[in-house]
Amino acid sequence: MKLEIISLGLIIFSVITIILGIIKIHTYPGKIAKARNHPQFEAIEVTSLLGLLVFPLWMAALVWAYSGAIVGVLYAADKQEEPKEPPSETESQQPGKAAGEGPSEEIEVQE
Repeated sequence: MKLEIISLGLIIFSVITIILGIIKIHTYPGKIAKARNHPQFEAIEVTSLLGLLVFPLWMAALVWAYSGAIVGVLYAADKQEEPKEPPSETESQQPGKAAGEGPSEEIEVQE
């Protein structure tokens, strides 16, 4: 009887240790994201914990933590505005100043 109780205690201890180890491993992506100052580290933490139910989510959270990608802004950088044309000479003069007054904006080329 004594041996059965000791065996049952070891089995319960082993199961609890394995469960806690799995939970600790599944929190690593959130810790990595927080250490790297990722702006979406809270979302990475949630995704990594959801990885307990669906393992590919944990892998995605790990890659997301290391990549620095910001979900929702990833493709916004593709839409860049066209460069504006430089202002003409009449627009570059400040109102109230004559053409000869103030610092000159011309660039002299030395040969």
